[in-house]
Amino acid sequence: MPAKKVRKRIGYINGVMKNVHNVNKNEFEAFYDDLNSADCIVLVGEGRSQSALYIGMGQMDKWVRTMVDVDFPGRNIVEAAPVLEKKYDKIALLVNSGSGETATPKIVVKQLADYIEREKTDKFTIDAVVSNRNSSIGRIREKDYGTVVELGGREKKPTRANAFLKHGIMNDVYELGSLLLFQKTKEAINEKNDYMNVFEKIEEESKIIRTMVDKFVRSDNYERIIDKLETRCCVTMGGLGPARNVAKMTAIRLQHVKRAIGDEAYLSGPFAPRPRAGDILFLLSWSGETEPLQGWCREQKKYGGYVYSIVGNESTLSRESESFIIESSPTTFYARATFALSPLPLHLVERLRERGFKLPEYIMGWWHTVMQ
Repeated sequence: MPAKKVRKRIGYINGVMKNVHNVNKNEFEAFYDDLNSADCIVLVGEGRSQSALYIGMGQMDKWVRTMVDVDFPGRNIVEAAPVLEKKYDKIALLVNSGSGETATPKIVVKQLADYIEREKTDKFTIDAVVSNRNSSIGRIREKDYGTVVELGGREKKPTRANAFLKHGIMNDVYELGSLLLFQKTKEAINEKNDYMNVFEKIEEESKIIRTMVDKFVRSDNYERIIDKLETRCCVTMGGLGPARNVAKMTAIRLQHVKRAIGDEAYLSGPFAPRPRAGDILFLLSWSGETEPLQGWCREQKKYGGYVYSIVGNESTLSRESESFIIESSPTTFYARATFALSPLPLHLVERLRERGFKLPEYIMGWWHTVMQ
């Protein structure tokens, strides 16, 4: 049976841009001022919200830390806080949590809030992006040391099925929106601009992203990727450094769909399987010259697997794999690559639906939410 071409819908990206543009400017100004004045920013999130935060705030001209860094001065924020206070004049805890109820961010916010009030210190701020300002994390805005930006995009869980509770919903619109907001916040701070420059940058970037994603999904290469993804195979997403967070976000989303049809999606590393004929390896690299990725590419092809890549340059990797080139600086490449990859699970679901393949209710509910 010949493959049907997917309909290439990417209208959800308009929803992403609309939500970011609709951010309350007064709320955002206070949020931006905290980050701009901070000497050190500590990033906290979980899952794809964490990846969006890490990608967006990477390569910033400030001391940026995560709590899993080997040099983070403590096992938790309570242990680290006294050390950070001695080293920096102003520290911002930057939180990304779509629901505002995510376990780890919620705990860290409470721990730091308790520390601030107990020690009566004015060196810390807690600055959060959430989809519900009345959530546990969202209510930190009621404190003098807290700011919250409410960003739309996270849909409520439907009551007609409990599968969302088991598997989680793939909130593409919120995650991509938060990524874009963090990316442009970082750029404006690096360039020493005011907070309104963030929205000017978002307007400009929106046009670039729409054109880039449209070009990718209409390419013959993209059609071949969808053709391969619907076959009985496993897919591994690979990258190093910032690219690993892009790969992680995509692997999580693809895993929901691939697992529903009896396959798996993996993040490259010790738990990823060895290459087999017919399996897919998808690599991300701005330079296209990262030697470990070139080695993975050659090994995959040696065993009869397929290799696709997104790169920032004509390079060794672009020549040795079926590649899509995003011409951009390293600071914008990873965010743009995340947007470029975002339609893959959506269009895979659409292909399977057109085949008549019965997918779990939670996946179809998510697909309708994002695509319609």
